[in-house]
Amino acid sequence: MIHRLLAILLTTLISHSLFAADARPIKWSDLQPDSSSLRAAVGNLSPEQKTRLTRAFQQRQQKAIMAAGKFKPSDLSTDINALLNEDFNDMEPLVEKISAYEKRRTSEMQTALNNQAVKLDGYLLPLKQNNKKVTEFILVPVIGACIHVPAPPPNQMIVVQYPKGFPSSNLFAPVTVSGKLLVKSSKSDVAWSDGSSKVDVGYAMTANEVREYQAPK
Repeated sequence: MIHRLLAILLTTLISHSLFAADARPIKWSDLQPDSSSLRAAVGNLSPEQKTRLTRAFQQRQQKAIMAAGKFKPSDLSTDINALLNEDFNDMEPLVEKISAYEKRRTSEMQTALNNQAVKLDGYLLPLKQNNKKVTEFILVPVIGACIHVPAPPPNQMIVVQYPKGFPSSNLFAPVTVSGKLLVKSSKSDVAWSDGSSKVDVGYAMTANEVREYQAPK
C-alpha cells in the first residue's frame, strides 16, 4: 500500500512538473484581442498626423463632456474652444476604427487560449484561505487592481483555484502561475476592511503550480 501511494505521489509530482515545463509563457496583452492592421495604420502615420489623431480624440472627449452638461461654453478656455472648432474629418475614419477596437479590447476574451496550458506572471489578490494558505485568488496584472475604480476589464483578471495553497499573508504578492486557462465569465466578491465589492472576471484556472515571482537574470 505504501509503495502504491508513493508511486501515485511520484507520478503526480512528475506530471505537475512536466505540465509547468510545457506551459506556454504568455503576457497580459495576449489575453486581449489584437489588431495588427490597426497598429500598422497608426504606425505609418507621420508625426504631424499622429498629433492630429491625438487632438481628434481630445476633441471627441471634450464634446462628450459638453454633451453631458458638465461645462458651459463660457467655462471653456481659449485653447479648448480652438480645439472644438478644429476640422478633423480626415481623421474621423481612423478615430472610429480605434474607438471600436478599444471596446473590443476591454471586453472580448481570447477564445484561442481556451483549455491551453499557460504560464503567467501577476499579482495575487486573495479570495479564500485555508491554514494560512491562499487556495483561491484573482490574478491581476498590476498592484492595487480592484482597489481602485474602475477595476481592470474582465479579460485582465483570472480566478485561480489552487487547492494545494500558496503561503502568503501579503496582498498583491507577485507570483508566477501555471495551469490550464479557461474562458469563463464569473463574478467574485473582493472583501476589504470597510466592505466588499463584486468584480467581473473573464478567465478561470485551476493551477498546477503557483510560485513566488523571480525576476529574469
